[in-house]
Amino acid sequence: MKEKSRFLFRKYRELKLIQKLDTLTDRYRKHDQLLYNSLKTISRFFNCELAAFLPVQNQNTNQPSEESGLILTSIVPEPSDKQKSAVKKILRDFLNEPKDFYIENSPSEDKKNSEIKNYVMVPMILRNDIEGAFFIANSSNNFTEDDAETLKNACSQLDNAVEFCRFVKEHRGALQNLSRRTRELEILYEMSLSLNYGYDIETLTRKILENVMNLLKIDRASIMRYDQKTDELSTFLVIGEKQKIRLVKLGMSQGIAGLAMASGKPILAPLGSEDRRFLPFSFTGIKIKKIFSFACIPLMNEETPIGVINLSMLSAKKSIKQSHLETISVAANMISLAFQRQEFYQMSIKDELTGLFSFRYFKERLAEEVTRSRRYKMPFSLVLFDLDHFKSVNDTYGHPFGNIVLKKVSDIIIKNIRVGVDMPARFGGEELAVILPHTDSAGAEIVSQRIRAQVEELSLEFEKRKVKISISGGISSFPNHSNTADILLKKADEALYKAKETGRNKVVIALT
Repeated sequence: MKEKSRFLFRKYRELKLIQKLDTLTDRYRKHDQLLYNSLKTISRFFNCELAAFLPVQNQNTNQPSEESGLILTSIVPEPSDKQKSAVKKILRDFLNEPKDFYIENSPSEDKKNSEIKNYVMVPMILRNDIEGAFFIANSSNNFTEDDAETLKNACSQLDNAVEFCRFVKEHRGALQNLSRRTRELEILYEMSLSLNYGYDIETLTRKILENVMNLLKIDRASIMRYDQKTDELSTFLVIGEKQKIRLVKLGMSQGIAGLAMASGKPILAPLGSEDRRFLPFSFTGIKIKKIFSFACIPLMNEETPIGVINLSMLSAKKSIKQSHLETISVAANMISLAFQRQEFYQMSIKDELTGLFSFRYFKERLAEEVTRSRRYKMPFSLVLFDLDHFKSVNDTYGHPFGNIVLKKVSDIIIKNIRVGVDMPARFGGEELAVILPHTDSAGAEIVSQRIRAQVEELSLEFEKRKVKISISGGISSFPNHSNTADILLKKADEALYKAKETGRNKVVIALT
């Protein structure tokens, strides 16, 4: 009768614990929260001082890794580091050779010296795999086999809840990954559309970079282009920082950007500006912000380097992760394609010998400039140049030398006009032209006379003989001489003819 009463009391006590744990499984959906609060309930139920759970990370060996997180609760003040280490070691040893349960009751004479006095451990099994081990300890009372059985049966009730927590976590993770991937695809689609909109290269690359920055929450981004002539990287575009950073130049293999360019492989620098490879810069009047995470992705045309993309996180709370590199690499490929397209386009509109724009493109730009200047009531000028006696140069010294002359003269023109504003072109043969926006005929004459004088001073030799070159020019202006492209071109040509007819090596402004 006593045995039956004892059994029924133990079962009743066990059911009370199970019922308490069941209420927790309905409340908590996160694995760690469930286990921590279950430990608190178990600790109070057994009136023990310490309760802990050590998860198994390696299911094949049933051994916790060094990174396994000990979940621990206590009804006494915070356990000491020695106690925590002792609990972790006891649980690790138990998981190396797991049993149904294990009880340790220290003899009274040993209790003063040991960190952990009396304790019991049971494994947590989920689908025949050991998930970890539970541990409860008490310095005053010994544990019995009934306590171990109660703890074991109670903990077995947690297996479904733990599995459900895991399912919820995986489900949430899958939804987050799906949402992130969907957003990535939307951004990549927008970037791909940008390639077809006909943007100029800076606008296009800015749009692509801004999409990547918005997606990955990047604080600052820049593009550096590679110049084969100087073997240097120079900043082409910056988003998220003052534009003086465009002054930055790097040699091949200098800094993280130079190393990425030289290797042709992305470099992820989690330490940011603390990385030993990072090359710092300072500018007067500009405070450069600390970089907490940095990534550099090379821009390549097959094996040929084009430049690099630099991405920076300026907050310690954010970082660029390895998983981000796939998205960034797609953007890098698009930007590389944009630069290649720009290069092909420039080749199609420029003269191969002189580097000046082609006659066809010149005619299009001249018409556009007329329309723009008419709309905004702004003047502009057109200058036509012709090399004096160039046919004689070709006949006397040969066409290869004539090509050298054309290249030298074209270089002089380029050096004396505004980059990105004025437009130099080659008509074919020895005829050259320049469109000078926002410039009246007087301003155009100053530029033209400077070019003429430098051509006259040009020092050329052929087989140790000095060769002198001169150039003549004709100027027409909008709206003084006409408000149509064809008539402006005709007026400039007439002025050029007059310069040639009246002695050459001079510049003439068209008559109104």
